[in-house]
Amino acid sequence: MRIRFPHFLRFSSLAFRYSLFFLFAILLIFFIAFAYSYGYSSILLLEGAKKDANILTQQTISRFENVLQPAELVPQTLVDAIENPKISFDDILRISREFVIQDSVVFGSCLAFEPYSYDKDAYWYAPYIYEKGNKVTTRILGSTNYDYYKMDWYRLPKLLNKPVWTEPYYDKGGGDTLMCTYSTPFYQIVDGKKKFAGVLTMDISLAAFERIVKEIKVFKSGYGFLVSRNGMIITSPKMVMENKNILDVARAGRGMEAIKAIKSMLDGKTGFASMDGLDSKKHPSFIAYAPVAKTGWSFGILFPADELLDDLFQFFRKILWIFIYSLLALLLTTILITRRLTRPIIRLVEATKKIGHGDFHAKLPLRKSKDEIAQLTNAFSVMQDELSNYIVSLQETTMAKEKIESELNVAHTIQMGMLPRGFNTPANWELYATLDPAKAVGGDLYDFFYLDADHLCIAIGDVAGKGVPASLFMMVTRTLLRAKAIAGIPIHEVMQSINHELCQDNPNQMFVTFFAGIVYLKTGEMEFCNAGHNYPYIVGPGGDIRQVKAKGGLPLGVFETVNYSSEKLCFKPREILVLTTDGITDALNASNDFFGEAKLASSLAAMANKNTKGLTDSLIIELKRFSLGTEQADDITILALQYKNPSETNEKPMQTVQITHKNQLSELENIVINLEMLSEKWNIPLKIVMELNLVLEELFTNVVFYAFEDKNEHLIHMSFMLIDAHQLQIRIEDDGKPFNLLEKKVTDIFDKPLEERQIGGLGIHFVREMMNSVDYQRADHKNIVTLTKNF
Repeated sequence: MRIRFPHFLRFSSLAFRYSLFFLFAILLIFFIAFAYSYGYSSILLLEGAKKDANILTQQTISRFENVLQPAELVPQTLVDAIENPKISFDDILRISREFVIQDSVVFGSCLAFEPYSYDKDAYWYAPYIYEKGNKVTTRILGSTNYDYYKMDWYRLPKLLNKPVWTEPYYDKGGGDTLMCTYSTPFYQIVDGKKKFAGVLTMDISLAAFERIVKEIKVFKSGYGFLVSRNGMIITSPKMVMENKNILDVARAGRGMEAIKAIKSMLDGKTGFASMDGLDSKKHPSFIAYAPVAKTGWSFGILFPADELLDDLFQFFRKILWIFIYSLLALLLTTILITRRLTRPIIRLVEATKKIGHGDFHAKLPLRKSKDEIAQLTNAFSVMQDELSNYIVSLQETTMAKEKIESELNVAHTIQMGMLPRGFNTPANWELYATLDPAKAVGGDLYDFFYLDADHLCIAIGDVAGKGVPASLFMMVTRTLLRAKAIAGIPIHEVMQSINHELCQDNPNQMFVTFFAGIVYLKTGEMEFCNAGHNYPYIVGPGGDIRQVKAKGGLPLGVFETVNYSSEKLCFKPREILVLTTDGITDALNASNDFFGEAKLASSLAAMANKNTKGLTDSLIIELKRFSLGTEQADDITILALQYKNPSETNEKPMQTVQITHKNQLSELENIVINLEMLSEKWNIPLKIVMELNLVLEELFTNVVFYAFEDKNEHLIHMSFMLIDAHQLQIRIEDDGKPFNLLEKKVTDIFDKPLEERQIGGLGIHFVREMMNSVDYQRADHKNIVTLTKNF
């Protein structure tokens, strides 16, 4: 079941949208204030946490130093006393014993001597006083299993000649516990010189530091940790960190900020930094750290960032919920108020919907007030009357426009239909042409036709202007050319005659640039006249380009008394004559740059190895690519003629023509055009051409409608062969289903009354009657019909 909300709660409602607009404005203001307050509060909170963490760090370090200070002071005092000959080593041991008993932090003390220094018969001698259980015990250290000369607490002060704190270690064989040792070297006067005699130590159990560190509480899960100068973790409440190097822990977490902070900490620096935490989860955290100056150790406090901001987040979350409830209340209130104000507009909208559906007499709501809505209602009332009148006028205008567009489409069809389509030439010639009008009808033209079996007339022109007048002027020019071009008459005289006719009745002063030539097909020689048209190009097979810059006279239709001159051009093997109109060179791209003669020449040079169709199509593609994003401003026309093989110029004119059509009725027009061309070329009488048109139309139509059971595209091949001067043979092939037209019985067509005759058969009867012979074959899954016609 679909839930339908009231109109004022729909998004299309003006009240609802206005309310959303106000809501959005308030929300934007709140967001800015909320973000600023939260950010500023976070900064203040972080600064306070940083200050508190630094204070706590310094306080903890002070507690460490209070523990360490006696352990450093007593050994130094005793060492100074050893050099006094009145004080014996026993006195030193006794004092050390008392200190171990009294100081709860000191675990033990050792007086370790150099080899044979205390007893000439003893290599090791190191009395060790330490706490075990609740009493103090003394033992003598030194053996092959406990060679204290190699241990850091003895070796380092001897080498450095100063007191040192050792790294945390487990003293197996001595105190048997985890400890740190403060070692102080002592000396004896021998022959008036101070000589190193041994080391006095004070051992501190790490349990003392562990108690201090465990007492540190930072938020919920923050903790402190103490590390040695080499990074060994002396104590930490995190069990996973015990007996590890702090730098290795940071590296295992792969937090670059954490590694950077730990390195700064081990360098003995004081600081506060944000980092990813010391575990693999990389929780954002803060760390405060400072060095323990006496030992070279460092102490740090680590606490999560989310716990620092947790109270702030909870506070702002409550504020956010309060704001959301307030917004909902404001939205509802705004909708109700706006709905009351927009109710007259809703009624006006309902009335205008009726008007929009054609009810121009729909009643508009009455308004007694003089507010803006009342003024709008009055304006709609005026619009009602004007719209009614406008619709009537629009209908009349639309009908007139549709009539004009229909006539333009007919004109386009007529214009394009007048252009020759069949590009049939002798074997040693090839011709192709195309015209792309900028509007429905245009002022460009191309034409070619045979004057006789050996002479081909070609032409191209461009009428000044566009649209219907230009197209009509173009059709007149083409008609005059075909009427006046006769074999044997020089082309410049033909041009003068056309110019004279065009100037006779030309009130609009229209003119056409025109190029026409007569090609002698056997020799490859062309006589031509250029009446103000673009210079043609000759494209050589090697890519060399040249323009035929011959001026035969002004454009046709300018002055009646203009004299025209002609020139001759002899084709070389494989050369292509390219004729174009200025729709190519004047084409603009998106940057308002012209295509130009230079680009046209370079494009033709790059297409030198193509045939006439390939060259023409490639040039059109290049032009479209250049003009991408702009509207075509002028007609585009190209005609290309190639002299292919001079060795064939002495052969007879083409005796066989092969043409391929698609199985579409639109191809009937091309069949008619091709027959007209062949009739001119082979001097076929007009009566014979008409009969051939009827026969080919009947057979082609039958193939299109009945030969193919699918809807795919198929090809129908036609071959025209001139057997001799008075006999023509036509061969039609298709790959449709078998159909032998010779087996079709047509005897009952004229024997029975009209109402009793079966549909079909009359067309086949005409084919048999009009042709001298008809033959059918089925070969290679094809229908083959051969027609012979004598004339």
